[in-house]
Amino acid sequence: MSSSSHSSPTRKRPRVGSESELPEPPEEYANPAPSDGRLQTAGVVRGHSPGDSREKRTVETVVESVCSETAKMPSRPTQLKNVHVHDGGVVVTVDNIPKAVDWLSIKKALDEKLGDLPSPVEGNAVTFATKVDPHSRSCFVLFKPFDVDEEFFRHMTFKVNANSATSSPNCKVASSSQAELEGDHSPGDDSTVPFYELQTVPLYGIDLQEALKKLPAHVLRKRESRAKAKRLKRNEQTCILSDCTSTPSKARRRT
Repeated sequence: MSSSSHSSPTRKRPRVGSESELPEPPEEYANPAPSDGRLQTAGVVRGHSPGDSREKRTVETVVESVCSETAKMPSRPTQLKNVHVHDGGVVVTVDNIPKAVDWLSIKKALDEKLGDLPSPVEGNAVTFATKVDPHSRSCFVLFKPFDVDEEFFRHMTFKVNANSATSSPNCKVASSSQAELEGDHSPGDDSTVPFYELQTVPLYGIDLQEALKKLPAHVLRKRESRAKAKRLKRNEQTCILSDCTSTPSKARRRT
């Protein structure tokens, strides 16, 4: 018996027609045109429920609502890193200083204004004041630590006597004597002395670093030692409060 009789018969593959021979879909399904409803709902955001009043909202409406909600959000509070930057003494700037005023008159006016303010440190209210910059007409002032928040010094106004800033005592006597000879000024009359109203603004961040660079080294060391003492005092108060509020341990309960 020959081997050809035992071979399996070959299967013929079905013939697949070409694209030209395939049947075409019906005309109504060939190019389905969008219905009027699809055109009307383009760019519309639907609500959560059919009965909701916000069932159909345009994209512009959604954007406006998000913007309004963002505007109603409260502003961020002050960063925690700025809370204790003035522990050793508040550093402020005094801007828009007239040419008739110098740093000595500013220091004197601030010492008189803040002399009665409670403070854990003895001495004058102003620890150091820089000279007035002739270009920016501003100066930096370092206060000693007080028992008030640094917000107290934000836009704090004070009056400066310009006459004491621009004239030395000898010049003042000469000008007074000349005025008395002319009959335009009487002794003890300060009505002609001009006063200027200035304000202080606390510094933070880069502005504070730039101001500290202009302070002498011994003033910076004094400020750092005061800040360290205030931190230690604050930590002691925190430890006392934590001991009072903490629950007693088992060993304490047994005793």
